[in-house]
Amino acid sequence: MEKYINKITNQILLALALISVSGAIIYRLYSLNFFGVVLAVVLAIASYFIIIFIELKINKKRTQLIAKNQTLNFKNGDKNSSIWLDVLHISTYVLLVFFCFFYLFRHQTFDSIISPWQVIPVSFFAFYFLATLVLIAGIYNNRRCSLLLIMVHSFLSFTVAIFVYKLGYGFDNFIHEATLNLIDENGLVYPKPFYYLGQYSLIIIFHKLFFIPISALNKLLVPLLAAIFLPLIAFQSLQKIWPDKKQALLSIVLLLALPFSIFIISTPQNLAYFFLAAAVLLSLTCQDLRCLIMIFVLAAAALLTQPIAGIPALIFVLILTIYHSELRKYKKRLMALLYILATAALPVAFVLIGKIDSNIAAIDSVEGSKINIFSWLQLVMPGKENFWLNFIYLYGFNSKLIIATIIAVGIYVAWRQQEKLKIAWIFLGMSLALFSSYLVCAFLPLNFFIFYERADFLNRIIITAVLFALPFTFIFFRLFIDSVLKQNLFFKIAIFLFISATITTSLYLSYPRHDRYLNSRGYSVGQYDIEATKWINENAQDDFIVLSNQQVSAAALSQFGFKKYYDNDIFYYPIPTNSPLYQYYLDMVYNKPDKKTMAEAMNLVGANEGYFVLNKYWWQFPKVLAEAKFSADSWQEFGNGNVYVFKYFR
Repeated sequence: MEKYINKITNQILLALALISVSGAIIYRLYSLNFFGVVLAVVLAIASYFIIIFIELKINKKRTQLIAKNQTLNFKNGDKNSSIWLDVLHISTYVLLVFFCFFYLFRHQTFDSIISPWQVIPVSFFAFYFLATLVLIAGIYNNRRCSLLLIMVHSFLSFTVAIFVYKLGYGFDNFIHEATLNLIDENGLVYPKPFYYLGQYSLIIIFHKLFFIPISALNKLLVPLLAAIFLPLIAFQSLQKIWPDKKQALLSIVLLLALPFSIFIISTPQNLAYFFLAAAVLLSLTCQDLRCLIMIFVLAAAALLTQPIAGIPALIFVLILTIYHSELRKYKKRLMALLYILATAALPVAFVLIGKIDSNIAAIDSVEGSKINIFSWLQLVMPGKENFWLNFIYLYGFNSKLIIATIIAVGIYVAWRQQEKLKIAWIFLGMSLALFSSYLVCAFLPLNFFIFYERADFLNRIIITAVLFALPFTFIFFRLFIDSVLKQNLFFKIAIFLFISATITTSLYLSYPRHDRYLNSRGYSVGQYDIEATKWINENAQDDFIVLSNQQVSAAALSQFGFKKYYDNDIFYYPIPTNSPLYQYYLDMVYNKPDKKTMAEAMNLVGANEGYFVLNKYWWQFPKVLAEAKFSADSWQEFGNGNVYVFKYFR
């Protein structure tokens, strides 16, 4: 049965990756109108059968990638458990998860909020903690359906924002959804990028084939894929390495103890992370050409979705291929060259994208020093608040150091058993290459990013490096679980309670927060933002601009799409953040909202009307409100003063 499930999992995942790649190719070369979707599906089906043909016709030479005699082996601990105990375990877990979802549905909001935890009561965490504890206890006692329950738990963990934010979570999602709607209507948008296409094609094809709303696909794609496939693939690979299913399942649950914010929202970058993580997990036990082809397809899907994860994924496939090849004489040299390429690829790509001088002398070391690249090495001991907040942020502030320690211990264990875990070193090589790439990028003058975006892109490289270190994370988990299972019952219970608390803490840390230790600051799009944009659209003349924050701009995108552009590709709302209109908006809120600033913004594009939108949550709201009322020709408020719109004429 498990072999059948593994086969079905691989087939579906391969089909998804092929659709993503095929759709991206067709979109780039042609369009994703109805005929383009048909072409993409035909290409995906043809590619699928070619892979099947390769499996059937080519004489497979299996390469044993993982030694049969692993370290820390345990005999299979499965027991003949009572069906009634299984039913009791599943029923208890389902009841607790039902209450968790009930809380999420009960506290959905249209308001602009910083964190979902502002509207979700504390009792939600109690139910989540108990559900986690019941899940772990069931795995320990070899209850049935544990893997399915892990998938349910992952889905619950990854979808808090989807259920709470009625209008949508984040900012990028609104841009991507507006783009997807335009592709759905016209078949394409210009200019055609070389990235994002993996996600766009997957959503458009599923929308046109199965009539699933684009908004639903755009929200659920990554959380759903990650919750279903990552536990299945991880279990499939770990089961081949470890004889004890209990250890494999507990290791997968322990992954939720690491912050998982990359899987809570569907963006091209996060979808690329999913493809990369799947490729890494599959490569642990890749034993034939078909598996290698599947990993290559996943890497190609990652590349066509977001190159920060896709470029390393493709290089990794080449390294994996060479590792299992018969090129004994040139193997080490070729792999060394590919590691150098992995180090240099992203810095070179950033330089080319930014069209900046790649001369080393041009590197701005002062600018680079603004980002403390080794701040994670410092141990932080929070002690200002209550016990729970201190516990949460003891982990939160030191999470990078903890993850680095976990990986380091895993590397040490792998080194001690290097004769049996030789393949582990190709993962270490990729992680070190990407960390080196991160260090290089940290000192490059990436002036085409504003500062906080620059830090975000650097963080993406580190996340990619950590994904390549997943094998060492599992090695540590194996060592940890092995140690715990040898202890007495009271010690095990204490550890299971601690793990459940840590996973609950990880859930809290994986979403934006607004507490006494941290203010994530980024507000969500609210109902009054949408009302304001609708009012502007109804009352404005043909040529107008709007100076607003990113949330209001996202609200406008959700309602009117890419409605109007002026010369030099200037959008009538101030997005993206490198738009000249965004600087005028910053002048209005940081300096003074006066006619002169608005007139300069209108003159830039030749508009006759200008609108300035002010949200109540702005830190200098009373001051800016009074000045804007004095300078504007007229104004309108929404939501009892939550949002103000000020109108200016040339």
